[in-house]
Amino acid sequence: MKYDYLLSLLFLLPASLHAQGTMESLDNIYQVKKGDTAYSIASSHGISLEDLYRANPEITGGKIKKGAFLVIPQKTTAAAQQQAVQIQPVAPQQTVQPTTALPYYESLRVAVLLPFEEKSARAPKFLEFYQGFLMAVDSISSRGTNVSVYALNTGSTAAHIKQVLEEPELQSMQLIIGPADQSQVPALSDFCQQHGIKLVLPFANLKSASGEHSTVYNATPQGSVIQQRVSSFFAEKQAEKNYIVLNTDEADEKGKGLIDLLRTKLGEKGVSMRQMHILGDDQAYTSALNQFRENCIVPDNVSIKTLNIFFSRLKTFAEEHPEYKISLIGYPEWQTYTQSLLNEFYQFDTYIYSSYYRNPLLERTTEFERRFINHFGYGMAPTFPRYGMLGFDLGFYFMHGMATLGDNFDQQQNSLRLQPFQHPFVFAKDPDTKGFINESALIIHYSPEHTIDVIQ
Repeated sequence: MKYDYLLSLLFLLPASLHAQGTMESLDNIYQVKKGDTAYSIASSHGISLEDLYRANPEITGGKIKKGAFLVIPQKTTAAAQQQAVQIQPVAPQQTVQPTTALPYYESLRVAVLLPFEEKSARAPKFLEFYQGFLMAVDSISSRGTNVSVYALNTGSTAAHIKQVLEEPELQSMQLIIGPADQSQVPALSDFCQQHGIKLVLPFANLKSASGEHSTVYNATPQGSVIQQRVSSFFAEKQAEKNYIVLNTDEADEKGKGLIDLLRTKLGEKGVSMRQMHILGDDQAYTSALNQFRENCIVPDNVSIKTLNIFFSRLKTFAEEHPEYKISLIGYPEWQTYTQSLLNEFYQFDTYIYSSYYRNPLLERTTEFERRFINHFGYGMAPTFPRYGMLGFDLGFYFMHGMATLGDNFDQQQNSLRLQPFQHPFVFAKDPDTKGFINESALIIHYSPEHTIDVIQ
């Protein structure tokens, strides 16, 4: 059952869905006006004709149509270089094969298996994910690779996925994305292994699998893997700080996991962590904090209740003791609090670890969001993460990678230098399943200078 992208599920998709950008470096999107030529557009944006053609392979012989959208490559200017310093690239620094060469795969067959017909609170997330994925399909298609998309409703049970796998078209897929439910992973993974199909898991993951699953990509990093990498960063790069555990009597598993790993990594450097209770008095705070070193405080849970209480007490302490330097280490959930606590994050030099980050201050972010609205008639839901961006980032990474690297994708995919809108991918071989695990870990730094830096 082949779908023309969404069939009835995305009836709001305009017929004019057109390639208007990629995850690679780009400055803006330009809509062709009457009288424009390729030369005049390139000249007005300070780029060469070669750069314009490379970014827009659909242009032939300089012929362009009024109303068409063109990708304008990013210029190498001082401003662009400065932005690159503030927002660090989140992809490995190896050299990728030129994307202007003919693709190894001139066509791709991709299936997306999700519970599209489900009526639940999570259903809109899957729809938005697919909408972002379709924007990636259009970008890949504009580069000369023909993409056939099959969208199948999976339900949510193991029995249902087995029924879906009886569709004969699925055996010829090169890439399958899904499912949403953990119970469906074993059957789908076995199917992909049997037929040599790459399986990308954006919502579930491969757990306790028996046998080899070398074609599986776990796109969502495991929390423990991220915490390992983040703990190593602070132990190796900032071991000179005075580290303090903020006890709340409401510790959770995520807080305990991070603190245990951080304590272990710092211990290997000969650094111990102090303790401080959130409701302690002024003397308790001054006993734990160090006047001559920067103090880095790690709360033992992720809740906004803890942050509200702590920031209230910390502001009072900072006013009375301005000589103390204070910074915080926080959790992915803290990104959902930025609307109400951004100034506090800046004031107290906050580091938040995560596997994803959408930078609202970048023009390319707002441009993507505008294009999403133009395509579908409404914006992405204000969730963390944005599922439309996840769909685009994931779809573009794999389709662009397979089109340019072909059968060498598994061995060379970490050479892809792509700048994601939200989700970076850094895959490592899983020694147990022989598949791949996304080990990307970001640290979002809100500095007292009111800048946001992303560290990988």
